[in-house]
Amino acid sequence: MLRPLLAVLVCLLPLPAAAQTPGPEITRAARALSAMWRPIEGAATVEQACAGALEEIEAVEAALPPVVTQQSLARVRALRGLLIVPTEDHQVAYFFPDASMSWFTSGMGAIAVINEAEGFIGVRDAGGRDIAFQLGRGGEHALLRIRNPGGQILNFVGCAPTWRS
Repeated sequence: MLRPLLAVLVCLLPLPAAAQTPGPEITRAARALSAMWRPIEGAATVEQACAGALEEIEAVEAALPPVVTQQSLARVRALRGLLIVPTEDHQVAYFFPDASMSWFTSGMGAIAVINEAEGFIGVRDAGGRDIAFQLGRGGEHALLRIRNPGGQILNFVGCAPTWRS
């Protein structure tokens, strides 16, 4: 299911002339972020929030344009939540937010660890906007908090991992 998406997106990855090996903290952060994140609001259970997550990954994959460029990827949106697809370079990933996050540009973005102990990660989206992420756990579930440009905190639960070893 996810293999064709990954194969297409990995082909787009620009490889620097002198690639640097990222530290273990960026590798851990990239793996932790790589998932279909669904919004968790009000009294919704994790099961309710995650309903349809795998189908949503398939929908994003089906929406990929025949000619993949940063401009064409900017038009691809998740249906509900945020899909983060890893690359071989753990310092970048593909981000596909839903339409409610119109300020978050879809496409390849950069990942930087700000404070691993507290789960703070900096993301620079495909449009160059810096976005604060915080990873955490709630029982058995991975949680993600994102601060939008208006200062509001958006809460997500990790529903379907996209990381493959």
